Amino acid sequence: MDRIYHALLLAGAFLRPASAECRILKRGLSRDLLLMGDGILTPDGVFQRDSVLFIQSGRIAYVGDICGLGTSGGGDDASVVDCRGSVISPGFINTHEHIDFSTVAPFPDIGERVGHRHDWRLGTRNFTMREVAVNGSEIDAIAWGELRHIFSGTTSIIGGGMVPGLARNLDFTDGLEDGLESRLVIYDTFPLKDRLGIMRNGDCDYGPNAIDRDTATQYHRYIGHIGEGIDVEAANEFICLSNVTFDTTPAIDGSGLSTDIIAPNVALVHALGLSLHDFDVVAARGAKVVWSPRSNMYLYGTTLNVTHLLGAGITVALGTDWLPSGSATMGREAACAVSATREIYNVSLAAKVLWEMATINAARVAGYEDELGSLEAGKLADIVIFSGERDGDPYEQAIFAPQEKIELVLRGGKVLVASSGMKDLTSGSCEQVSFGNVDKTVCVADELGSSFRELEASLRGVYPAVLPGVPPYEPSCKPGIKL
Repeated sequence: MDRIYHALLLAGAFLRPASAECRILKRGLSRDLLLMGDGILTPDGVFQRDSVLFIQSGRIAYVGDICGLGTSGGGDDASVVDCRGSVISPGFINTHEHIDFSTVAPFPDIGERVGHRHDWRLGTRNFTMREVAVNGSEIDAIAWGELRHIFSGTTSIIGGGMVPGLARNLDFTDGLEDGLESRLVIYDTFPLKDRLGIMRNGDCDYGPNAIDRDTATQYHRYIGHIGEGIDVEAANEFICLSNVTFDTTPAIDGSGLSTDIIAPNVALVHALGLSLHDFDVVAARGAKVVWSPRSNMYLYGTTLNVTHLLGAGITVALGTDWLPSGSATMGREAACAVSATREIYNVSLAAKVLWEMATINAARVAGYEDELGSLEAGKLADIVIFSGERDGDPYEQAIFAPQEKIELVLRGGKVLVASSGMKDLTSGSCEQVSFGNVDKTVCVADELGSSFRELEASLRGVYPAVLPGVPPYEPSCKPGIKL
């Protein structure tokens, strides 16, 4: 950038009083964007006074002190936005969703907590079966869920389903969107092929064609639901997948042997049935964990002692699970993580730790930490800006922000959501949508194939994508075991 541009930055922004909302200083001719702020979040800390983030061709070209900006080429056609007083963060990465259930309202709380997922899924052992069905078409439900997450700052999802455009779907080659190369990320709800309700204790006689070591090692990432429950049957699942000598007697069909898949490319979803010793094995092998505390609390009455996992050096990411028993947004999942950990373990989780679980840790779980999850030069410009308060913790203002606080959502530098003050940055087919007491510009029609309003009308009153601070009928995050 030339000297005139530096003069514009210095005179037009850093000498003006701080503001809590972004404002456009210059509308450029390209999609390149220069964000100026004092709340740029990184795992190493906050870039504060006189800091900038330069986006060029959909990637982060520079982040740091304004004085170093001259080493970055180009930029004369970029738009310039002053975001002092706001918080600039990587987009959140949701590593655990069942996105096709995004039009379904949360389960009514009948006060029943269970020992294993098959108890509520299928009504085993005389528990109540919690039936759930997709409202409308599956494609519409997935699109609706992706919109809800985009509106709350999530730009990437691992969720077992996808539609083109909108959020990145890291478990689908066709859903990676602009800038990401294909990597084999497998998301498996039933690694042991126990969908029909198979529960074992003392052997591994689950369904045929269960995951094994040779198969798991072929994947860039294998993300599997393992040990979802608090009983011996849930614990048995991890043993069967981590100890080759546990069951060496095959079933009649040749299946039923224990294996050992625990390795750095593996992430365990839930892992609620694991012991502290089991987590020591996870740590020693470099495997990872996806934590969904709200579903844990609502279905099983408890959740992981995540401070033990973090202390052992395990990479932990947050995931919302699904609407029936989990959180509608990553921010609400983080809120549950705080309250559950405090009430059960009497430990306070720092906002920065939770923010890392939703950003760089999540990118590591997904195997895209070189492209996503932090604000670093060379990475894709998946960025969210939140309106902030000067005296508040910026990590807290990001991870717990309601949808109303979203000022800008970028995926690969493309504007998906913009506050009224930044609507001039938008292009393509956009529309105004009310988020509580504020209006935002939403630019999804070109990717969705219809406007947001048209999709909303066609779904006729399903669970909303635009939410208040506490979403309606939110599942409980209170501890308590009633088996």
